[in-house]
Amino acid sequence: MTDFKFVIPLSLQMLEESNSSKQYVVTNVFTAWEISNNIKDVQASLRQDGTEFILKQKCFDTLYSVLVNFSSVDGEIQRHSWDLMVKAMGKLVSEVGHIIDGDLTGSSKAKWLNIIKMTTFIACKLIDAMENKYNNTSDILVTGKGRKKPPKDTDQGHWEEDRNNMLVHLYTLIQYPLQRLWEPPVVEDDFVILIGDSCYKMLESPNMALVRTKDTRTSMFQIIGTLVKKFNHGMACSLKILQLLRTYEHMVSPAAQGVILLIQTFGDKYVLPEIIKEISRVSRDDMVKDTSGLRNFTQFLVEVSNNCPQMIVPSLSLLITFLDEEVYSLRSCVLSIMGSVVLNLLKGDNLDPKSKDLRDQCLEHLEDHIHDVHALMRSKVLQIWNDLIREKAVPLSRQHDVLKLVLGRLWDKSSLVRKNAIQLLTAFVNSNPFAAKLPLEELESQCALELKKLQELSPNIDIDSLGKEEACADENTSPRAAWIAIVPDVIKAVQEVLEDSMECDEEEDTLDEEIDLSNAVKEVAEALSSNKLYRAVKLLQEVFEKFSGAEVLNYNPEEHSSKTFEAVAEEDLTEKDINFLVVLERIFLSAKEMEKAESPPEEKDEMTDETNEKNEELKSEINKQKMLVAYFKDSVKFAKLIQQGLPIMCQLLGSKHVSDVMEAISFFVTAFEFGVLDAMTGVRKMLMLVWSKEQEVKAAVVEAYRRLYINSDNHNERTQALQIVENLSSLIVGATMGERTSLEEIVSQFVSSGDITKQCITLLWERFTKTLPDTTDEEAHTALIILAMCANAEQSIILSNFDVLTASGLGEQGEQDFALVKETCHALLRVAVVKPKTDAPTAPNRLDRDHEIFKRLSKILIQGLTNLKDRQYSPMALKAVSVIYALAEHPDLICEEVIQEMYQILENPSQDEGSPPDNTSDNNFSVPAGVLTRFCVVLGHVAVCQLVHLDIYVFSELKRRNNLKEEMEVEKKRKKTRKSKKSSASDVSKGSQETDLDEEMGLVGAVADDTEAEYIRYVCETEIINSDNLLGTIKPMIWTLCTNPGKYKNTELQAASSLTLAKYMMVSSKVCEENLQLLFTILERSNEDVVRANLVIALGDLYFRFPNELEPWTPRFYARLRDSSSKVRQNTLTVLTHLVLNDMVKVKRHISDIAYCICDEDPHISGLAGLFFHELAKKGNTLYNVLPDMISRLSDPDVGVKEESFRRIIGEVLALIQKDKHWENLVEKLCHRFQATINVRQWRDIAYCLAQLEFNEKCIKKLSENFVCYADKLHEPEVYDLFMEIISNVQKIIKPEVKSVVEELEKRIVDSHEKGVEDENIARKAGNAKLKTTNSKTVRKSATSRRGKKSKSGSSESESEDEDTRQQLHPVHRSKKENLRQSSRVSHSNTTNVQQCSNDSEENEEEEKELPSDTSEEKENSKPSPRHPLIVSNSQPSRRSKRSHNQRKSWLQS
Repeated sequence: MTDFKFVIPLSLQMLEESNSSKQYVVTNVFTAWEISNNIKDVQASLRQDGTEFILKQKCFDTLYSVLVNFSSVDGEIQRHSWDLMVKAMGKLVSEVGHIIDGDLTGSSKAKWLNIIKMTTFIACKLIDAMENKYNNTSDILVTGKGRKKPPKDTDQGHWEEDRNNMLVHLYTLIQYPLQRLWEPPVVEDDFVILIGDSCYKMLESPNMALVRTKDTRTSMFQIIGTLVKKFNHGMACSLKILQLLRTYEHMVSPAAQGVILLIQTFGDKYVLPEIIKEISRVSRDDMVKDTSGLRNFTQFLVEVSNNCPQMIVPSLSLLITFLDEEVYSLRSCVLSIMGSVVLNLLKGDNLDPKSKDLRDQCLEHLEDHIHDVHALMRSKVLQIWNDLIREKAVPLSRQHDVLKLVLGRLWDKSSLVRKNAIQLLTAFVNSNPFAAKLPLEELESQCALELKKLQELSPNIDIDSLGKEEACADENTSPRAAWIAIVPDVIKAVQEVLEDSMECDEEEDTLDEEIDLSNAVKEVAEALSSNKLYRAVKLLQEVFEKFSGAEVLNYNPEEHSSKTFEAVAEEDLTEKDINFLVVLERIFLSAKEMEKAESPPEEKDEMTDETNEKNEELKSEINKQKMLVAYFKDSVKFAKLIQQGLPIMCQLLGSKHVSDVMEAISFFVTAFEFGVLDAMTGVRKMLMLVWSKEQEVKAAVVEAYRRLYINSDNHNERTQALQIVENLSSLIVGATMGERTSLEEIVSQFVSSGDITKQCITLLWERFTKTLPDTTDEEAHTALIILAMCANAEQSIILSNFDVLTASGLGEQGEQDFALVKETCHALLRVAVVKPKTDAPTAPNRLDRDHEIFKRLSKILIQGLTNLKDRQYSPMALKAVSVIYALAEHPDLICEEVIQEMYQILENPSQDEGSPPDNTSDNNFSVPAGVLTRFCVVLGHVAVCQLVHLDIYVFSELKRRNNLKEEMEVEKKRKKTRKSKKSSASDVSKGSQETDLDEEMGLVGAVADDTEAEYIRYVCETEIINSDNLLGTIKPMIWTLCTNPGKYKNTELQAASSLTLAKYMMVSSKVCEENLQLLFTILERSNEDVVRANLVIALGDLYFRFPNELEPWTPRFYARLRDSSSKVRQNTLTVLTHLVLNDMVKVKRHISDIAYCICDEDPHISGLAGLFFHELAKKGNTLYNVLPDMISRLSDPDVGVKEESFRRIIGEVLALIQKDKHWENLVEKLCHRFQATINVRQWRDIAYCLAQLEFNEKCIKKLSENFVCYADKLHEPEVYDLFMEIISNVQKIIKPEVKSVVEELEKRIVDSHEKGVEDENIARKAGNAKLKTTNSKTVRKSATSRRGKKSKSGSSESESEDEDTRQQLHPVHRSKKENLRQSSRVSHSNTTNVQQCSNDSEENEEEEKELPSDTSEEKENSKPSPRHPLIVSNSQPSRRSKRSHNQRKSWLQS
């Protein structure tokens, strides 16, 4: 059966139907049982007949039946069929080459064509069937949490391997010139589509995105590429890939890799543009609906553009239209493609003009979308710019503009955008084209120096145009480019000269009367060359008049296009204007060509070779200097822009978003390395972040300082240690106390990690003792500070060098340098025991009182008392006293001796060269104020240290001894218990009683602890500040200094004495209670800011020590939040923050005072207040509970808070309320508060509060239920607008089921507003008419009733004034005003009766004047103004008012 023609069908079933007698038709479709028998015959036929077996009817029908009944056929039969076809395709591929190359007759050609088509058809359809089997969608699960992975099929691996073999056979087959078998020699499309569809079918498998199928993907796209290249399969391929991208999410990467393979291997230039064209034709609505397909399209295009950007460029015009779409992913895709094109194709300076234009267009689009409306889009664009900057793909002329835009994004509301903006700013610094260092001051000085050199070389140079000249140097080399550059100015000159018909007043703008045409044209050309455009136009105008009709002045509109000029001109051009412009262009270009062609012969003869060389050298030097100056100008501009971003970056270090902080740290590290001015500010601010709760932030800070100050490229250990010491010393110089504390934590980590080596410690000791040559005092101080920091991690650093520290720090040098003594004491405190252990077997080791350290400290304290030149005495004295109490065995005895010696100096002062003049001495004491100040400082600190010594060390030692005593007693009793023998029942009972010994001893220990604590409290109360005690003896002096600020005016003395008094009060509650009045008086009346600021901090400690005694004084403490000094306000707010958050002070009444600090002019105070409320919001419902009272007080007109300040406060505080239940309750409470308001301002305030809440369904219902509370306030425009804003916001987020409630509420609000406005207008008109009538009657009666009626006229005037006021009020409040006026009339008419009443009735009368009255309202007043039925009056009398009204009626009747 070889005389048939096999036609590839569109579907399997079509093979069972015949359209012609020669077409092959399947006659038998076998069942599954028959197939299992026939398949063996087919295999035998293949072995016997080779590739021609397929021509047998039974063989083909059997294989066809396998395809038709594939799902019901046994798996083994499927496998045998597949193996058979793989062998058949292998034999066909091996034979077909020889057949095609040989001589084929018509019958032979038809036979082999049928063999190829039938074998390929069965093979391809079998591939499809097997793919369906192994990639059933029900078996492909997305694995993840809660889902099981599909069972692993062992046949899957065999199938993938066999599939690759079949693909290799297909690829080999289509490499042959198969078209020779067709007549005409063109391969039919059905055959091409058959093979292509099999490949596309395999691509549908999700496994195609896996790495293991890379070879399969490559084989398939090699087949597709061959079909595209040899058989015009490009259009079908592009459509099929597009369909796959839209349908399958896994197709992005395989499709992109396949298209890249088609481009790079097969040189295809058709598929990708066609895909882009089809994507651009997709309906925008369909894209919005099909989000997965849209995502696949964009990812596919981006991946292709990253690998083959040259193929995307021709289609950019189609993609640019996507930049106007609302879907941000489309914009992101296009901009990513543009970034890839610029990065891979348009980078560098050697670009042709067309490429430069394309690059500029792409960069302009990227610039525009830095301000895109979508945050993810802005973030993506910044990432693209980051890549471009790092690869130096952005021209220098554009970098400054981009940098300005990036600085603006540092304020972006999206943290992701800010993160990428900081990264881009860091990339700008890292990849800057100017220098490895960017110190602004040095760059400016160098720029000025080079500019001065340039001016010396060329005095007439235009400095401002240097950068522009460099940028346009290449463009302005040709005459045509030079003409284009001046065309806009020429057009402007032509229009102004011709329109104004300006006369040539100046002789230089006119031509000589005898001049010829050529010389006249030369003068016009010279004027154009020297940029005298108006002169050139005027001269040309005169040339037209004198030489009209000359050839050089001809203009033909058909030959000379005016489009160039019209595109540049701002106004429409006339034909005369165009004529002038064409002639001017002709003259300019001709003159330039003549200049370029030849030089004047006279100059050639005169110029020598030496002159030419000098001119060339000078010109070259000027050009070099120009470039150098332009370079420095750009460097300065760049450095200034980076400088502008530093304050913003410092603020981002305090951001609540970790990403902001991390990127800001990275930026400051880079900026510091590049020497950016003021980068040190950010580096120092980073120190505080070491206390962050986020571990990654802490780690980043430590790593940043390790990179800046520890890491070194020097391999010499000594040199490296010296560099580390110098780096840390530079960081300590100028550091504040807070920065030093933070640095101490970082240094401790460096010591623990081994970054600060023993060589560094040795070098620090050498610096401190000045054994290192050329060591200054400042370097010795910083070395000691660093040693103290290191000792925080390793105490042996100080303990092993105790004698060295004492000799160098407290010796002769220390007696003259109090700062050195202070740092020495600070280092000594590192080895002190902070809190002794109560379970230790021995007491902490303390030094004897006669130790060398205490002798030297006592000497320095006593002798330095009168050395007023050194201002570091007071801080040194505080540290010295602390060291004595931390290390000495009997510190109180040492300090007692020191105080006695000091007091003797006070009694017998000896003026030395260090004391100030006599006018600084106080009147009552014959000692300098500075000496007395220092004495007070020592007294106060000794009192506090004595308290701490008793409360911690002595108490802990007593507990330790008690514990040891108890343990010894327990041990004794246990030994006795072991020796005793139980000989009777009574002995057994005694033994059972002894088992409770531990519990009894534990109880005794607790009682002992209470006894010891009570004893310590008793000593503090009665013995430390006792009249018999040394400190108590000096207390009257302190009290005298505090109570006489007018006599003792020295500021430092006032501060020290008041602070000493506060420290005395810390010791004893009795002393505290006695002096609280004095302390608060000083706090309120002192004129010195430092005194008040110090006392605020001292009061914070007193609140912790004696909260009950301080509680009545809390309002006066809160009053310091309104102090005139910002420092006092800041300290007060800081102390209150600690007290409130630690539950030491209640905030109910005074929360509004703290809230008002949010609007403080000092940004630090404002930020601290915001932080307070942020922390308060974390304490359960505390903030919610005090919020209503805060709103009430802030909106009170008597408080005087401005409306804009109120809104700022409320907006910040309400944002901290997060619970839905709180929102709902606040809505109800605020609605009810409307009823208690008395003016319009309060209405607006409460409405604004409501507008700031986040409304849910229940909130809306609450607002609707309480409508009557605010209905009568809606006539006020701003109140109405705020309620409508609430409705508008709710409609965006509310669910459909609540929509009817919102619409009903909106209708009620609008109706009430309109009715209220209408009523208000009617009432105003009625009031105005009544006022006019009253005035006219008063004028007519004034002539006849002046006598004896002055009181009545006065009354009518007051009533008219009241009427004016009443007309300005809402009807509700107008009725209140009316009632008050009527009650006053009633009381006035009954004055006689009032005088005859008792005292009780007089009191009732006073109440009566304040209450509304309805008795005579109907008689004396006109009709009340119309009212809206929904508006409910809030002026209903209370029970008390009704009762007093009834009493008044009965009293009047009597």
